[in-house]
Amino acid sequence: MKKRILIAFAALFCALSIFAQEENLGKVKMTLEEAKKIALEQNPTIARAQASIDAAMAAIDTARSAYLPSLDLNAGITRLRDNATRPNRDFDNTTSYELGLSASWLVFDGFARRFRKLSAELGGERAIAACDDAKRLLIEQVAYAYYNVLQAQNSMNISQEDAEFNKILKEDAQKKYELGASKRSEVLNFEYQVQSAEANYVISKRSWRVAWISLGHLLNIQQDDIWDSLELVSPAESDVENNFPTLSEMMAYASENRPDLKAARQAVEVAELSVKTAKAAWYPTIAAFGNYGYDRTHSAHFNKHYDRSINYGLKASWNLFDGLNTQANIKQAQADLIVAQKNLEECEIAVESEIRQNRLALEASWEVLKKEDSLLEVATQIRDLVKEEYDGGTATITRVNEAETNLNDTKMARSNAWISVLNAFETLSSAVGYNLK
Repeated sequence: MKKRILIAFAALFCALSIFAQEENLGKVKMTLEEAKKIALEQNPTIARAQASIDAAMAAIDTARSAYLPSLDLNAGITRLRDNATRPNRDFDNTTSYELGLSASWLVFDGFARRFRKLSAELGGERAIAACDDAKRLLIEQVAYAYYNVLQAQNSMNISQEDAEFNKILKEDAQKKYELGASKRSEVLNFEYQVQSAEANYVISKRSWRVAWISLGHLLNIQQDDIWDSLELVSPAESDVENNFPTLSEMMAYASENRPDLKAARQAVEVAELSVKTAKAAWYPTIAAFGNYGYDRTHSAHFNKHYDRSINYGLKASWNLFDGLNTQANIKQAQADLIVAQKNLEECEIAVESEIRQNRLALEASWEVLKKEDSLLEVATQIRDLVKEEYDGGTATITRVNEAETNLNDTKMARSNAWISVLNAFETLSSAVGYNLK
């Protein structure tokens, strides 16, 4: 078992190295598309869904087998002790031997087996649709986990930049203090800002590692310190579509391609076939049969002239009354059909609402990102000007702290806005079914 796991990991990282663009301190770079591909190949959820497809395919073969004849080999020995004619209170012992072949072939059963076969085939299509829907949701989850890592990574970078900026100010304040041009409190102030930024970095790093573990779970990479082996590639803004198709086009695509909608429609078709299958009990059944064999008493040495028996023919049966069982089965099937139809309507409404909401969310996210870009540019200019003023002695240390804090908050807000755009893009792609392309 351990050997198989080692081989699986070796194959995984060999695959990753194929897609790697460059190496940085032994790390393999991985894009979101590569992460999605690994998840689809390695995640147990998909393997379980594919096993369901295999089970559905086997059910189709079972339904098709009803069209084939049945052939049985029969053999038996019967010992009979008859006391009906014993005059002296003893038994008449008789031993019978039989050997033969029997065949039967269902010719007609009111189309029930045809409906069962069609229902099984639809069941196979539903299993495929369920597997596709599992893939759609898994891809969406992988994207969320991927972006969580990037978001925590951005937070780490912001804290690191904040610490570096305050270290420079601390060094300048220390030199001025030594020359008697500033107070000790200014040095301590920047020391406090450095340590605060470093503490934020530690917190962000912890969140970053937790996010990595979540991503590794989805990729089925159970490895300690996964962040030491892999590095995520942040998508460029040019890679994210800003203009989606029209709402009507997305609705039409989702209607044809969303796996859960396909499964809901197939459930209606299966329910319709179940009604027809239940009604098939009203028709007669016709079967062909044939038997070839030997039957002899007291000896197993059969004689083909005296012990052989052959019979064949057609047999028809037509149930006239079954205690209203057929009517009850039909009513149940019709009720199941209504349930399936309502489930389809509910699914269609839910998908339409999901697409509308996520499209609005994506548009709003882009607008917020543009605002944050503008705010970040202004906050950067203000911080730089305040630092110049502080160096020139016209700005207070409080103003410097305030400008740096505002800049850090704006950087974080801009990072959150960008991740929100990415998440909104993936959510809408999943809602429409584009991410299965």
